[in-house]
Amino acid sequence: MQHFGTANEIFRVRGKKALITGGTKGLGRAMALCLMENGCDVTLVSRNAAEADDMQQQAVAYGVHCYLLPSDITQPGAPASVVRQAVHQMERIDILINAAGMNAPKMLEDMDDDTWDRILDLNLRASFTMMRETVRIMRQQQYGKIVNISSMKSLLGVSDAGYTAYCASKGGINMLTRQVACEVAADGITVNAIAPTFIKTDINARQLDDPVFFNALTGRIPVGRIGQFQDLMGLLLLLCSNASQFITGQVFLLDGGLAARQ
Repeated sequence: MQHFGTANEIFRVRGKKALITGGTKGLGRAMALCLMENGCDVTLVSRNAAEADDMQQQAVAYGVHCYLLPSDITQPGAPASVVRQAVHQMERIDILINAAGMNAPKMLEDMDDDTWDRILDLNLRASFTMMRETVRIMRQQQYGKIVNISSMKSLLGVSDAGYTAYCASKGGINMLTRQVACEVAADGITVNAIAPTFIKTDINARQLDDPVFFNALTGRIPVGRIGQFQDLMGLLLLLCSNASQFITGQVFLLDGGLAARQ
């Protein structure tokens, strides 16, 4: 009888080592907690990582290790240093999650060059440099899982929220994901992106707290609500486990049916 494996075997991530940018807040924090709960050691990178010692307390409860690494990954040399330190701490990097991101809402005519550069530097260029440095390790291992955080705004524009640079950066993430996936597939490395609709974080809290905006948004989403952190986790475990060895170069819409609605 052919054996395909149980769900626990197929989606197993226990024992893997994950490096997560933006890992102490928002989506990055939620994904880090999910991976820790499922047996992963993690290195969390953010400018304010040292303030997230509660994550290390969570790790103890889960029986795993959580390393906090303060770094501004937009600075020259920072991604290479982060990867070196992560390998020193965990001995390998099985999973890279690029979750660091920002927005500064400005309409096109008000978008100054410095703001554009800051958003593109963190949302796009830092993801590129983190992948570049991490892939060097993953090629040696002949194994790796890279998950980039994109957005529905990589595909659909918004009329009044000032997302010019943000949308451009996330559109770039989509094509960067596809191209890097093609370049590294022969080395046992998969590269995919998750593109959620609104999940409440510091970036979008101001909009979601506006009842007019919130009601109009949920009215367009077929399931009738915004996303929750929990909605990410099944897809995350798929993309970080061996269940996705034949899935690469994909941008997964996590949108409650929004893109399917006319």
